[in-house]
Amino acid sequence: MSFVMLSWTIMAVMIFCAAAAIGLIKDPLIGVAACLGTIVLTRRIGTARIILGKSELKVVNPVFTYWVPYRLVMDVDTSTDGTLTVHTTEGEEIHSTAFGGSLLDHFIGSSDRAVARIKETVRQRRSPRTEAQARRTLTVSWIADFCLLATIGVAVAALLASG
Repeated sequence: MSFVMLSWTIMAVMIFCAAAAIGLIKDPLIGVAACLGTIVLTRRIGTARIILGKSELKVVNPVFTYWVPYRLVMDVDTSTDGTLTVHTTEGEEIHSTAFGGSLLDHFIGSSDRAVARIKETVRQRRSPRTEAQARRTLTVSWIADFCLLATIGVAVAALLASG
């Protein structure tokens, strides 16, 4: 778990404890569900990334993961809002949540540096001999998925306990 995700989780627990201490939360189960929900969002958003493999580019977003062989990458750029986008020869546009064009990125330029590195890697590793196709799957995050199930369970328990 990265420092950012750990700090978000600690912050969620501290907010829950403070709200429970001053009486804003009457049912502790609701607070537990809120904390678990925060972990789900933090894990899903915080683990978005781009991986440059030996023969393909992997774009991991909160819900979907895309594998694109380098030979199918037509272009990589940033849109006007700063979001990194991979254009494939099949006409698909894959937007990266990891490089979503934040205000901070506007000053630091991490999306532009990522575009330059991806273009260089695609140029070096493009191989016309590969027959692999681009594919999309659901992103699996065991911690986030487990916490989502726990959130639903605790929320149902809170509803049943209150009624």
